[in-house]
Amino acid sequence: MTAGGFSIEPDVAARAATKLGSAADQLAAVGKTLADALAAEGACWGNDDSGQEFAKDYVPGSDDTVKAFTSLVDGLRGLQSGVTDAVAAYGNVDDTNRHGLDAQES
Repeated sequence: MTAGGFSIEPDVAARAATKLGSAADQLAAVGKTLADALAAEGACWGNDDSGQEFAKDYVPGSDDTVKAFTSLVDGLRGLQSGVTDAVAAYGNVDDTNRHGLDAQES
């Protein structure tokens, strides 16, 4: 940060946004693999009393874990979008200021 202002390196920030997108893609793939594996197993604990007792905690926890992957992916994509938008806005303001200064010097 500069005195009385704000400064970023747009190229560095843009690369960081790309990395956030890559991380989101990787988490989405892991979440899908997990969801597919859980679905493939089905209700393998059975319908007896002990199976039902197990399912009481397991099923909500399993569902919440799959939903958490979706939330993480959405969060990373939101961060990616926010950083990308900030870089664009910074570039627009910087260009506007530069053109304003150029006009004053002419």
